[in-house]
Amino acid sequence: MSLNKNSVYCIIPHSHSFCLSNLDTSKACGPDGIPARLLKECSQQIAPSLCALFNTSLSHGRLPTEWKSADVTPIHKKDSKELAENYRPISLLPIIGKIIERCVAKRLYDHLIDFISPLQHGFLTNRSCTTQLVQVLHTLGQNLDKNIQTDVIYLDFSKAFDSVDHRIILSKLKLHGVEGRCLDWLTDYLTGRMQRVVVDGVASNWSHVTSGVPQGSILGPLLFVLFINDLPDTIPTDINVALYADDTKAYNSVKSEDDAQHLQQALFFLDSWSTRNNLKFNESKCKVSSITRKKHPICFNYKLGSTDLLKVKEEKDLGVTVTDTLSWNPHIQNILEVSLAAGAIGGLVAWRQQIMELVVVVPYNLIK
Repeated sequence: MSLNKNSVYCIIPHSHSFCLSNLDTSKACGPDGIPARLLKECSQQIAPSLCALFNTSLSHGRLPTEWKSADVTPIHKKDSKELAENYRPISLLPIIGKIIERCVAKRLYDHLIDFISPLQHGFLTNRSCTTQLVQVLHTLGQNLDKNIQTDVIYLDFSKAFDSVDHRIILSKLKLHGVEGRCLDWLTDYLTGRMQRVVVDGVASNWSHVTSGVPQGSILGPLLFVLFINDLPDTIPTDINVALYADDTKAYNSVKSEDDAQHLQQALFFLDSWSTRNNLKFNESKCKVSSITRKKHPICFNYKLGSTDLLKVKEEKDLGVTVTDTLSWNPHIQNILEVSLAAGAIGGLVAWRQQIMELVVVVPYNLIK
């Protein structure tokens, strides 16, 4: 199966108002200054012209330059405001460009889904952080019940979405049957992109974007999932791997040092994949945890490249604090601290005596 010129040309329906009428008017507009409210309220009038414009774009394999621009607003996360790494960049793209992206993404998703690894849980229908965590924790729990040690390698890529090599992702698209005008369109979509930083209404000069999938885009997540899709194929099939987009874990039962060495060999293959695909690991943030209740677990010094991996007793995994004994107490404590800091459960604390009576005393009296 391939996506050829005709299949791309037919992606856009003749009436496009259904997309426009569903636009979220609370979303900020991109560099073109066209707000979602205008498109939504005028959907019936502008749908035919917009449809013709989209079909022309797809049939020629080209996008208007204005649709490939982004305003980047830095949002402070925490700690010092003087350090760039303490800011999260939020990209605002032209809304019209995102509409055509959504149409292309639907067709591309339908074509690629059969190729996507079942080990990938990010940005896919019926898969999520929860499905990945349930799958991994189920295996860890089973081994823990059998008193089998499991070593988990938590891998962290450095600026994964921004580092995608355009040449490599386009070759992977072609390998999976995306060709003709569709490939031309996606090539043009990725190349020639521009961005500028906007702070308090003041914009910087435009700069070229030479790598990465567009942040804040519709197609970006799907393209990244395809880019990283062959990563699990590089390691032995008996090594467990779980992915949520770029969030990657490799884990295996460790009954002997040979088992640990086998997992280390998988790390070597993963590091080789990283080099081939120009997607570097942030080695200082890659960690290992031995899930076990044994008093004398098997200790192995795992390495990624030449870096010794830090061994931890707990790790925040997709928002869940996972300990080396699978205790939920640290995770519950973290939730309480965050909730108290946000004032979310302050009222519950004040009413704790009354809540205790409702939860414990009343049911007790009913069954006496």
